[in-house]
Amino acid sequence: MTGGAQGIGEAIGRGLAAQGATVALVDIDLDLAESVAADIRHAGGDATAHFVDLADRDSVNSMVETVLQRHGNIHALINNGGLDAQPGLASDIDATHWNTLIDTDLSGQWWCTQAVLPNMKARGYGRIIFMSSSSIYIGGRTISPAYLAAKAGLVGLTVGLASQLEESGILVNCLMPGPTGNTGTPMDPEDVPVYLAEHPLGFGGTQPLVDSVRYLLDSTGDWVSGAIHNVSGGRLRGR
Repeated sequence: MTGGAQGIGEAIGRGLAAQGATVALVDIDLDLAESVAADIRHAGGDATAHFVDLADRDSVNSMVETVLQRHGNIHALINNGGLDAQPGLASDIDATHWNTLIDTDLSGQWWCTQAVLPNMKARGYGRIIFMSSSSIYIGGRTISPAYLAAKAGLVGLTVGLASQLEESGILVNCLMPGPTGNTGTPMDPEDVPVYLAEHPLGFGGTQPLVDSVRYLLDSTGDWVSGAIHNVSGGRLRGR
């Protein structure tokens, strides 16, 4: 579980641990990840914490090696880590802004996936889930095009990997979250009434995403591959 120290990643990690899964919480904020892992263990679950810088391929490879040494196998990889939606006008995007978002939110997900594939292929089993964003179909006046490009790239990565890995017993899918209301960059207070008027399901919190991950990792997801799951509370319709 990358990005497992807070927000959606923390919620998914806690939810899976509560169902008996052994969870490796991976994050650039190791202290926070260790705090969450300790809390899970205190509640009777099984969790460890590990450092990773997703923009650094060597860091990713070292993290996966450590997780394998600690746990033996990797049953599922949930690629949730990354930078939240960043502001940025197209005219102001420089190389540092572009590279930071692409390296962290797209390339980092691929480095993680590539690193776990040998173990999954050797076992003939694996589940990989990417976390994209409903914003890629909507855009925004202040959302950086680099962020949207990275998140859109995860959809292509899902489709490409799924078509090549199914024969190895590895299923790859992607979640398309909407605003949870309690994670990520807060919505401008002036925009909240407008959003709620157009989206009567409101903000769903993290639980719908936890439930979606459980569905894909359980036997219920054994015939689901290359799917882009719309978990947006009506923010996206017709997709």
